[in-house]
Order: sequence, then structure tokens, then C-alpha cells
Amino acid sequence: MNILITGAGSVMGQSIYKALAFHDFGEPLNIHFANSEELGAGRFFSLPSAPVVKTPIFPLAASPEYHSHLRNYVKEHDIQIVFSGTQHELAAVANYRDETLRAATLSSNITDICMDKVSTSAVLGRHGIRVPKTSSLNEYLESGNISGPIVIKPNHSSSSRSIYKVSGLAEAKKLIAEENIKVDSFLVQELLTGNEYTCGCYVDRYTKEINHIIFKRTLTPDGATSYGEIVLDESISSYLTNIGNALIEEGLDFGHFNVQLIQTETGPVLFEINGRLSSTEASKAYYGYNSCAAFVYNIVKQEPFKGWKIAQSGRFLRYYEELYFE
Repeated sequence: MNILITGAGSVMGQSIYKALAFHDFGEPLNIHFANSEELGAGRFFSLPSAPVVKTPIFPLAASPEYHSHLRNYVKEHDIQIVFSGTQHELAAVANYRDETLRAATLSSNITDICMDKVSTSAVLGRHGIRVPKTSSLNEYLESGNISGPIVIKPNHSSSSRSIYKVSGLAEAKKLIAEENIKVDSFLVQELLTGNEYTCGCYVDRYTKEINHIIFKRTLTPDGATSYGEIVLDESISSYLTNIGNALIEEGLDFGHFNVQLIQTETGPVLFEINGRLSSTEASKAYYGYNSCAAFVYNIVKQEPFKGWKIAQSGRFLRYYEELYFE
């Protein structure tokens, strides 16, 4: 089976690779691990269960030739499924998925809803999903339409970076001046308090079953998950199922999304959905939730994925490791 993963230099791409290596597909894997530059650590990976056979250099996703390069590479090397290993390539690979159904992403329309956090809240709110009060930063500055403490953050981002907590409108205006924030690119949400959770969710292409795993997490200063602990919580499970059903009504046919939420005193409330795979795919796969394998079964083997063996407990810590060269 020939598999292309992009983002060999990214934590997400490397985590996707490790997740695939965890699963026994009953046939050999040939991994093509792409990157936009030579120095991507994943280009030097090669686990016995998932040998890396080629390490191509791809153009940047913003480049005009990215689409044609991707299509030509897939054709020339008989690639059966493409995994987007970076946020930057997600929109382009989702468009390729729309054309071919051979990419492990959500459809482009659902990807767009998830990438735009203001849109995410508006769409889910229409389906009765509890979401935080959310508006564009421009609208907030004009009307002060959210009272009390708020969070200011980018409307499109791939991790917990450039996030500011302020007490209200006056402090927000001061912060914008001091930090030179680009107002058009930011949003405002009411400040949620409670423990933070990251939740992987997968909708099967054939059964429409929604499987999920819940991790209580600790973040590093740059926004990555450094520690995770499996949690069983019926209120969160029910909330995730409702989100999945809402996205299905919006057109989600199958695939994976990650819900980031706070368990408040009155129940779970999401603050964003990442409509993609994540940098914790390997950790999730280790504990029996392998959404990367599910994509392969749904797309390549064209059958439901029956390999969910989700652990009831477990913890993980992440750390850095080096590669050395002569």
C-alpha cells in the first residue's frame, strides 16, 4: 500500500506516521514522507512496520504549483491515500479530497467551517450546541457585545499561540495598541474556566458511527499538548456525539476532527474544533483510537473500520528527541 504523508518536519506529520506504524493492515506499507525542505526529521524515519521508501520535496502549499505537483506525484507513484501533515497544506489537500476521495481530510466545506472559529460557533449554535459567546474582534471593539472577561485569539490558527486573556473592552483596546494586533485577523470569545480537554472524534464513512477519545491535557508554552490523561465522562461523550451529528447535518460524510473544550461548572463547552488530524495521533493510536488507520480502511480498503479498541485509562508525556548527522 502506497501512502503519502506531507509535513515530515512537523510534529503532526510525524505523529500520523507513528500512528500508521502501530496498525497491522495485513499488507506492506510503503511510506512517501514529503516535506517542503531537506531538513525534516521525518525524512529520516523508517520503522520496520512502515518503511519510508521516498522522501520527496514538495512546494509550499501557498505556491501556485502545489496542486499540480500533488496530483502528478500521486499518479506517478500510484499513491492510494494522502495525509496532510501540516495545517498549511490542509485546505489544498481537502480540495484534492473533494476531487478524488483519496485524502485523509474532511471535505473542504467542513474544513472551512472548522478553520474559521467564528463560523464554527455560528454553525454549531444553530444546531443547539452550547458554544461560547463569540464575535470578530472588529465587532467587539465597535459594540462591546460580550461582557466580562474575554479571550482574544486568531480566527485561523493551528495551535494555542497568540492568545490573550483580558478583563474587558478597555483592557482589550490597550492590549491591541501595545501588541500591534491585526484586528481583522482576530476574534473574541467569552472566557471559559475549568479543566481543558482535547477530544479526537471519527465519523465512519460506511456506518456513520462516531467514535471518540477524551484526554485531559496540559499545554506547553507554544501550545502543544505535553501531557494527556484518558478521561471517561458521559457529559463530554454526549456533547461530542451532538457535535458530530451537527456536522453530519452540515455535510460531513466521514473523517476525523478534534474538539478542544473546557469542562465548566455547568458542563462542557468547546472553544474550537480542529477539522484535521493532530499532533497527538500517535498517542491516541497507542491507546486504541487510531483515526489514521480508520481513514485507510474507509478510503483504500473501502470498508468500515472495526479496529477501535479504546483504552479506559492511560497517560502520556511528550518529549524531544534528536537526530545526529556526520
